[in-house]
Amino acid sequence: MVKFLIHKPIAVLMTALGILILGVYAFGFIPVSLMPDIDVPEITVQVQADNMSARQLEDAIVKPLRYRLMQVSHLKDIKSETSKASGVIRLSFTHGTNIDYAFIEVNEKIDRIMGGLPKTVKRPKVIKASATDIPVFYLSMSVNETEGKIENGKNETSGLYPVSQKFVDFNRFTNQVIRKRIEQVNEVAMVDISGLVSSEILIIPNQNKLDALGISLENLESSIKQNDLDIGSLLIKDNQYQYDVRLGTSLNTIKDIESVYINHQNRVFQLKELAEVIEHPQNRTGLVLSQGQEAVTMAIIKQSDAKMNDLKASLNILIEALKKDYPHINFSITRDQTKLLDYAINNLFQSLLWGMLLAFVVMFFFLKNITSPLLIGITIPTSIIVCLLFFHLLGISINIISLSGLVLGIGLMIDNSIIVIDNITQYRERGYNLSKACITGTTEVIKPLLSSALTTCAVFIPLVFLSGVSGALFYDQAMAISIGLFISFFVSITLLPVLYRLFHLKKTNTSNKINRFLTKINKVNYADVYEKGFRWVMRKQRISWGISLLLLLAAITLFTVLPKSQMPQFSRTETILKIDWNEPINVDENKRRVLDLLKPITPDLINQTALVGTQQFLLDKNADAKNSETTIYIQTKSQTELFKIIDTLKDDLVLAYPNANYNYQDVKIFLV
Repeated sequence: MVKFLIHKPIAVLMTALGILILGVYAFGFIPVSLMPDIDVPEITVQVQADNMSARQLEDAIVKPLRYRLMQVSHLKDIKSETSKASGVIRLSFTHGTNIDYAFIEVNEKIDRIMGGLPKTVKRPKVIKASATDIPVFYLSMSVNETEGKIENGKNETSGLYPVSQKFVDFNRFTNQVIRKRIEQVNEVAMVDISGLVSSEILIIPNQNKLDALGISLENLESSIKQNDLDIGSLLIKDNQYQYDVRLGTSLNTIKDIESVYINHQNRVFQLKELAEVIEHPQNRTGLVLSQGQEAVTMAIIKQSDAKMNDLKASLNILIEALKKDYPHINFSITRDQTKLLDYAINNLFQSLLWGMLLAFVVMFFFLKNITSPLLIGITIPTSIIVCLLFFHLLGISINIISLSGLVLGIGLMIDNSIIVIDNITQYRERGYNLSKACITGTTEVIKPLLSSALTTCAVFIPLVFLSGVSGALFYDQAMAISIGLFISFFVSITLLPVLYRLFHLKKTNTSNKINRFLTKINKVNYADVYEKGFRWVMRKQRISWGISLLLLLAAITLFTVLPKSQMPQFSRTETILKIDWNEPINVDENKRRVLDLLKPITPDLINQTALVGTQQFLLDKNADAKNSETTIYIQTKSQTELFKIIDTLKDDLVLAYPNANYNYQDVKIFLV
């Protein structure tokens, strides 16, 4: 095969060029994400029931739901948590379960049991997760509040109005306008939102007027209920005809409620004459603070087949347009997960450049020519581009898992090229002509190179068969390494000997001068040095074994003391502080403590976001936090400032709130 290829250089080069063009073209269609797109075999059911205690909610809703959901197919485990007014049921499935079918089955079970639940209970929310459902960004929005009175004339700071009407209107605007504009971006799969304030209609009776007229609150309540009545469908028969008639009346707006008539002692009153009907913000169990102001935050979740950098570019363009359209709204992006992906990609290019540089040095010292490093500089990028083509064909995305496999494979790619070049060079030094050296040198190492690739794959391929999500995650890494090795193998035995022959077929004066210069400055015979070292080791075997044993013990000792982490460590400028005040405080007190805690360090921060109390995110497992819990995101200019702020906050928490429990976490990049 090699003999045929080296005598058909144009065909080989054109074929290689065509494959390279396909690889570059396919790169534009490969999704770029932080994690592989795998289904997490877990479904969460969220239950909301206002004005119900934890025991009532457990007995009336959560327990019946749990028993019904235990009948779902392929269920591995089911857990439930119930607190006041809310409950969560988490269903874990065996890996390999079609989570889409399980999602449909869970919804069907809930629909069947809804008739047996209290009528006032809203339908539970069912959420299925994927490993890529990690927010790429968090977009926080706040509006400048104004002092004074709001439309209904009540003071904003009173207990009746926890937030201003302006903030309520801002909430509606962000949810109905900005959220929808972001969801229209092609790369966005979902916008998860928290910090919204819901409204309710409040009836405030004029007690003095009611007492003067002798109307009780019970009369007022019964009149309202009578006007908000739904009898349902009735079947009316008229001889041979029958009619379906639906009777009832409903109160949908403030005007409907104000127009309710109350009959008392032959006198008729409208409700608006006896009470004030207003739209009022509901009592909150949680809120969001951005840069010290109450805000709304959105978690931007990427489409699984979209590129992260495309999402970032599209979102930046949209935010700039929103800033121009709505200058009174402050926009800030936090928790940018593209930094980690950029780090992984930069690490890949850094490994590639260092590998090529070290290969150049090795080839220079041992072969003493400029041609061999140039060949490596061509074959390694060629192998990587062809790998990208197979990534597209096999449906593998570019993520930190697949990139880590590709980085591991680069070292072996360079080894394959060095082995082939060195073997061909040895045959030329033995007096073989150029073509014969290329054929014999390449053919001789085909079996060893193939054996090396297979033994390496034998280590990583079994990782694919691990159970659970870990096996699915290792799939991308194992496939990336295997693809890289086999592509490098075929490039080394097909393209490399052809290029070697073309480069050495007719040497130019420039290359000869460079080679003579390299030989002149490097007069060391490294083969002799190696031979002398080998003979010394064989003569001093006890010393050699002793040195080897000491090095082994030192390696084991260093391994035990080396820091171990889930992800590689790089310069940190952001962290998450989770606080449980460990006291039965309300949301307003929680907010006050957070603002007091952050006030001294605010000038040193770039971004700060606090999730106070219970949050409204659908995909966040910690959304059911208590009123006394807070999650604070902090970003600084440098890692040194971050460590100083962490120490300052520790001291302040211990001094001011000794009962509080707190811990620091890295910014989350995994959903599982």
